Amino acid sequence: MKKEKNSSPPKWAVRLLSWYCKPELLEDLQGDLNEYFDRNVKKKGVLQASWIYIIDVFKFFRLYTIRKPEFINLLIQWIMIGSYVKTSSRSIVRNKLFSTINIVGLAVSMSVGLLLIGLLSDMFSYDRFHEKGARIYRVISEYQYLDEVDDYLASTSPRVGKEIKETISGIDEVALLKRGLDSDVKAGEKTIPLQGHWADEGLFKVFSFHLLEGNPDVALKDPFSIVLTQTAAKKLFGDGSALGKVVTLFKDREFKVTGVMQDPPKFSHLRFEMLGSLSTRPIIEKDSWDREMKWDNIWQDYTYLLLPDGANLNNIQNNLTAMAEENDKTVKNTKIKLALQPLYDIALGDDLSNPIGPVMSTSEVWVIVVLTMIVILSACFNYTNLSIARGTRRSREIGIRKVIGALKGHVLGQFLIEAVIISMIALGLSFILFLILKPYFLTLQPKMQEMLELNLSLKVILSFLALAIGVGMLAGFLPALLFSKINAIHVLKNNSSLRLFRHLNLRKSLIVLQYTISLMFIATTIIGLKQYKYLLAFDLGYSTENILNINLNGNREKASILTNELNSIPEVQGVSQSLMVTSTGNYWGTRVKYKDPMDSSTVHFNGINEKYIPLHNIKLLAGRNFTALPDSVDESEVIVNEALLKRFKIAAGDPLNALDEILEVDQKNENCWGA
Repeated sequence: MKKEKNSSPPKWAVRLLSWYCKPELLEDLQGDLNEYFDRNVKKKGVLQASWIYIIDVFKFFRLYTIRKPEFINLLIQWIMIGSYVKTSSRSIVRNKLFSTINIVGLAVSMSVGLLLIGLLSDMFSYDRFHEKGARIYRVISEYQYLDEVDDYLASTSPRVGKEIKETISGIDEVALLKRGLDSDVKAGEKTIPLQGHWADEGLFKVFSFHLLEGNPDVALKDPFSIVLTQTAAKKLFGDGSALGKVVTLFKDREFKVTGVMQDPPKFSHLRFEMLGSLSTRPIIEKDSWDREMKWDNIWQDYTYLLLPDGANLNNIQNNLTAMAEENDKTVKNTKIKLALQPLYDIALGDDLSNPIGPVMSTSEVWVIVVLTMIVILSACFNYTNLSIARGTRRSREIGIRKVIGALKGHVLGQFLIEAVIISMIALGLSFILFLILKPYFLTLQPKMQEMLELNLSLKVILSFLALAIGVGMLAGFLPALLFSKINAIHVLKNNSSLRLFRHLNLRKSLIVLQYTISLMFIATTIIGLKQYKYLLAFDLGYSTENILNINLNGNREKASILTNELNSIPEVQGVSQSLMVTSTGNYWGTRVKYKDPMDSSTVHFNGINEKYIPLHNIKLLAGRNFTALPDSVDESEVIVNEALLKRFKIAAGDPLNALDEILEVDQKNENCWGA
């Protein structure tokens, strides 16, 4: 009788056999049953052969063929782990000096790791509360005047957002912001200083800022509308509703409160106490509005885009490039490039000029990461060296264990668990150090205190535990691997030292590596400390001792009142005024020309009064200080430094001969009165 086509044993019976049969018996038993099945198919047919196959599958369901249940293997593994923990704990207690050195070393290094985890957790939390954050992009600008190219700026021209709305399709929403809404806000008898931004109605469509009162679709639409944060509204109106109330800004401009929103979260790159409707700007800045809307006015405005899911970024970038090339024709000698920046790359990303909020560059984070890894690796190598140093005594212990039946995996597991236990104990000590170091770490830079909290959360705690386990595994892996390879008979006969290579002692090589890493870290720390002290003690060219800076929050017209009040205090020896605090990382720039109308340069400047130079003990190489002039008199004098003289080759760089030379500053002629 011929074998029927496509005849095979019942599939469910085959699966049943594979499920219960031990792996080491399955192949032979399955092969025999299949052979009997083929023979029976030829003699008795497929139906009878199948029944015989099923009966045989059940007949072989016996104790010697049944595989161990998984829970038994798991139970055995847990018993073994319990044994490893008990053995490791006894070893740690028995070797107190060894354990103490390792615990302290790992604790110190892991405390730095905990600070790093807290920093990364905070930085990667920025702007994540926005529901559509993955689809939000900011338009950034690169500014080129003649051959001078600035780095990318976070800001753009206000025309960018306007033209994107009108000319580029495939964008869901556009939000426009402008810095500079800083003013005293008056509500009834209360007057408090608030800081904020101008914004259009697209803000609440792009971002997930929640309004407690008001309609987000129209809150920033009409001129002279203002949205207050919950804290600002409470300061002005107490516990009562602020919606519909009128507040006064800029001394005499009345704004209607059209919304009250939750305070922006700590981890938001946009921070403000109030938002004013951007449609107000053309009304209150009527005389300067045309200049404000120029294509090359890219210093105070910001454009955010909400893109649809699956948007083609290349197409949008090409449209932005074409739009920039077209608008470049409206300004002379200027080229502006536009690019897209993801929202999640703003707070932790490139350190762009004109940021609208706090930013930490990735290079700064990488420096901290590298230093942390150096510290942790040094502690891990210390553990490894000490473990190998105890190799003589431990190798005999391992040899005895292998003689009585311990396998390579058992030895490997024991030493890894011992390292993890030490690391977990060190975690407790490192957490105490973390709490002690946290306030000092936050005050290393003003930026740290402004951007970070380092608070605990479930995610951070789990990361701490993962770090401890990872450090323990890293520190204990090499000793565990070496000890697991020990030949029991050889060790019991001749307890010789371990070697990594033929002529190189492993312990010595690790010690050299540990010392190298430690010296690198020590040298880096010393250099960094000296640089830090150098920056603190750097001669700025003027005196800063006992000088306090007071921000007028845009109330320049009240400067004389404050000056009179301060001068009436006996301890105050002098008061001066300036547009900004120099040498703090902020600067203003303006265009300067000398004799050649085609040769210009962007120059950093500060506006000061006649009291500034003597108060700060600034020494002039030539010329004189400014003289007090009425506010009605136009500015016509400028004091420059040697760098500007060299840049334009004024009087061959001689300060004395440069006096009375005429410079064009911001399209106005100024006399050089000092250098």
